[in-house]
Amino acid sequence: MKAALPVPARLIDVSGNPLRASMSSGGHNAARFSRELASWTPQLRSADAELLPDLNTLQARVHDIARNYALVSGGMQVQLDNIIGAGLKLVARPDYRILGLDADWAEEWTRNVEAKFRMWGEDPDCYCDASRRQTFSGLIGTGYRSFMTTGEILASVEWLQRRRDRFATAIQLIDPARLSNPNLLPDTQRLRAGVQLDTFGAPVGYHIRTALQSDVRFGADAYTWKFVPRETKWGRQQIIHIFDVERPGQTRGKASITAGLVKSKMLERFQDVNLEAAIVNSMYAAVIESEFNYTQVAEAMGSDDPASIATNVLGAQSVFHENAPVKMNGVRIPVLYPGEKLNFMPSNHPGPNYGEFEKSTLRHLAANLGISYEQLARDYSQTNYSGARAAMIEAWKFFTSRRKQIAGRLASAIYALWLEEAIDRGEVEIPPGAPDFYAAKPAWARCDWIGPGRGHIDPLKEAKADQLEMDMGTLTLEQACAERGYDWEEVLEQKAREQKRMKELGIILNPAAQNTAADMLLTDQTA
Repeated sequence: MKAALPVPARLIDVSGNPLRASMSSGGHNAARFSRELASWTPQLRSADAELLPDLNTLQARVHDIARNYALVSGGMQVQLDNIIGAGLKLVARPDYRILGLDADWAEEWTRNVEAKFRMWGEDPDCYCDASRRQTFSGLIGTGYRSFMTTGEILASVEWLQRRRDRFATAIQLIDPARLSNPNLLPDTQRLRAGVQLDTFGAPVGYHIRTALQSDVRFGADAYTWKFVPRETKWGRQQIIHIFDVERPGQTRGKASITAGLVKSKMLERFQDVNLEAAIVNSMYAAVIESEFNYTQVAEAMGSDDPASIATNVLGAQSVFHENAPVKMNGVRIPVLYPGEKLNFMPSNHPGPNYGEFEKSTLRHLAANLGISYEQLARDYSQTNYSGARAAMIEAWKFFTSRRKQIAGRLASAIYALWLEEAIDRGEVEIPPGAPDFYAAKPAWARCDWIGPGRGHIDPLKEAKADQLEMDMGTLTLEQACAERGYDWEEVLEQKAREQKRMKELGIILNPAAQNTAADMLLTDQTA
């Protein structure tokens, strides 16, 4: 009988499974565990697994730094001023081809719709806001500010029959921190951070907390949740939830400043420490140095108590300084006690590299906020026309993108809700034979939004460029006006009114003066 062969030893992994004799590896140096990368071992997790456990902490920290750090607060205000400004203006664009209508009808219809929406949205009584605090422009601004600090815009659509309001649609903005699982239950496959999902990951409803825990002091019930369906049975939206989806399967949003939050906090602390050091240094502008050695004096006098001698000497010095206030032209001249010297303390704060370090960190913060360093620091001393224009163009791309994808989405959702009610009430007419609102909602609610103008570094040069493009046919008057924050139809109507009024008053402009600008442009273009 043959003896049993010994079983060779095998290496196993943490789960007890045998390791393969040869592990395959790819050809990417970035995936190797070299000396530089050995300690860099991030986990591969889903979007929700990475974000949801940290969501509350991230939101609280962003709120704190936006509330207390002037540079971050100012950078967010730059975004708000360039994306929303004084407000967004509706430009209704019904897809008349899909609706089987013509351009003449669409032109008249859009004017009527824009006027009625403006009457509802900018009503000083603020009926468009369920809390009656803001107009439509204010709602969009507050919503975008919420997006900057939490990465989300959350609002509920209310139906409020008010006596003096012609429309019942009202918007209630909600703090995204109130969107959470009922009774603080853990997340599941179908319930993620307060959002109820279907099998495809689409939201079907939202669990809204009545109040945050901090509101218990006001007598609020912070331990009650209300479930709100995403939409009604006939398709009317009930909850507006907007965030920037960075990865597939992401349920909640996060603030874009999150990636730079650590450096922002470190910069804030760095500035505070340098300021505190400079203040302490300035409090001690000079010191008086004495040559007295109290121990030696005590030995020479045969005394064994140097402390009493030091006390007596200090007392004599104090009396001397109090009685020697010599001044010249209001400036006090120090008269020193015998053996004393006056030494001025040098100021070493901030250090010689403080300015460059701060600029470098501010550039990182500006890039994180999507704005230029000059806009964040309000420092244009080191830039020229070309550099300033390049920075402005890059920032403008970011502003227009955010206006379209975030602020514009909120504004378009509110407009569609209002238009649905306006058509239902007969305030806005649908021609016979055209599809109803629910059958062609995207075509009826199609629109654009005009925000604040781009601004100009050299208005004359840019006006010449616009005129040249309009002559070439690559730029329309509508596009040129929109870049300046104007509605082209309102501009033309205003010009017509001005010309009519000047004729009524007998004001005749010099034809040469009227064509001065055009002549300047033509001369420069042909030079």
